[in-house]
Amino acid sequence: MTAGTEVTPEELRERMVRGLVERGAIVSSAVEAAFRAVPRHRFAPEVPPEEVYGAPEAIFTKRTDDGRAVSSVSAPWLHARMLEAARSAPGMRVLEIGSGGCNAALLAELVGPAGAVTSVDIDPDVTGRARRLLDGTGYRRVRIRTGDGALPVVDAPAGGWDRIIVTTGSADLPEAWFDQLAADGRLVVPLRFRGLSRTLAFAREGKWLRSDTTIVSGFLAMRGESADAPRVVRLADDDVRLTVDERQPCDEPALREAFSTTRHELWTGVRLTGSEGLLPRLDVWLAGVVAPYGRLRANRAAMERGLVGWVLGTGAATVWNDDSLAYLTLRHAPDHTDRFELGVIGHGPDREHLGASLADAVVRWNETARHQGEPVVRAYRRNDPERPTGVVIEKSDARLTIT
Repeated sequence: MTAGTEVTPEELRERMVRGLVERGAIVSSAVEAAFRAVPRHRFAPEVPPEEVYGAPEAIFTKRTDDGRAVSSVSAPWLHARMLEAARSAPGMRVLEIGSGGCNAALLAELVGPAGAVTSVDIDPDVTGRARRLLDGTGYRRVRIRTGDGALPVVDAPAGGWDRIIVTTGSADLPEAWFDQLAADGRLVVPLRFRGLSRTLAFAREGKWLRSDTTIVSGFLAMRGESADAPRVVRLADDDVRLTVDERQPCDEPALREAFSTTRHELWTGVRLTGSEGLLPRLDVWLAGVVAPYGRLRANRAAMERGLVGWVLGTGAATVWNDDSLAYLTLRHAPDHTDRFELGVIGHGPDREHLGASLADAVVRWNETARHQGEPVVRAYRRNDPERPTGVVIEKSDARLTIT
């Protein structure tokens, strides 16, 4: 290509698809064909096409007056991985919760003329925009509804939706999703639990749902009836914060006082390499075996001042009791420059015991679950009289267990 020659949107789209295939985000020929058919740039007309096709993160399409983003077009790799996890096929009835237009168009390609796609969003500005963009790109058969996606859809198929795909971050699994998912249906949802955000693909397993795909991702929070923000406990003003989800009890003044005391370090001997990608798995596994469980986050200033150990930007698994807390940390392994050792830092009167308990859990993961793949999340209806065993994550409408 000669210098100064403008790259067309079609060429950018082809580059994007090839890249997604090479990186493994696209696996199936059906998803590949859908990505080649949908003009992604038409769903973010305010942004240059090269940004739309090359964006590593979401492109925000609506903000509130104070600048808070409330709607977006997901990054191509995330659209691809969620569609692969959904396994949509021709003729299926699909419900999308969270309307941007682009994902609905991709779904329309996957289910074909014999299928149907309905997209729901609580914001009339978002649904109005999605309707205009879908009509303008030839996807008039996608149905758009304005309403709370956590509530039942009035004109749902008699046998339930074959697929429910949620494209906004949810803090719960509402009853309507259990009720309106077909017997052999799949639910793909960005779910927040214990301060973690994971996109999970669920299939039915008896009376409950069982995850078989986990994607590390972040989404704008869902608005409406199921919205539920976590509590943020400031351990050292805004420099060090503990995110506490599901209304787990914690004494904020006592934990602030504990954090101000001398720390106790304990190193587990468990080592990771940066290329393994195992730390996100460990975070989810720990959320299912220790309680309470939250995420400690610290800014660079806190680490430079020595307030905390080495804590990644995604946060660190944390446990606590009435007057003490302990969190996961990292260091370069003493005898390996390419490996990192997992450790625990505790604060407060019970720091040694609490730290040892968290360290023991890390060692147990290393011995029993490290090579077992992604942890499995099971979701149960909250009103089911049969209560699951072990550590149970209590939501308003659902109960979760992790194994």
